[in-house]
Amino acid sequence: MKIVDTDILLDHFHGNQNAVEFVKAHVLRDEPLSISAITVAEIMGGMRPGEERRTAQLLSQFEVLSVDAGIARQAGRFLSAHRNRRIDLTDAIIAATAYLRGLDIVTRNTRHYPMPEVLVIEPYQRGVGD
Repeated sequence: MKIVDTDILLDHFHGNQNAVEFVKAHVLRDEPLSISAITVAEIMGGMRPGEERRTAQLLSQFEVLSVDAGIARQAGRFLSAHRNRRIDLTDAIIAATAYLRGLDIVTRNTRHYPMPEVLVIEPYQRGVGD
């Protein structure tokens, strides 16, 4: 299974054809995709009035993975180990979730995930399919 980074969901929401096709292909193959609870917070935080229904529809396509104490501890270890790269807490949490659950991270922001412990997949390049 894969955990999808927030950037892919935002691209999908904004109609990026590559993001839409990526999600659609997994749905058609009945391959579940997951997101972190932190991604839900990021998406909800950026939602504008009138986008509630579309946002709920998009989020319903993914299994939402909770953040627990083990994930928080691992995220802290990633932050500490990669202090010189200034990793965001949200990315550290997503990486920790992937690491502890044996998931691949799907993102177009590969530089946000320098951890060699996790496999990062870039399904398309920024600016392509917009």
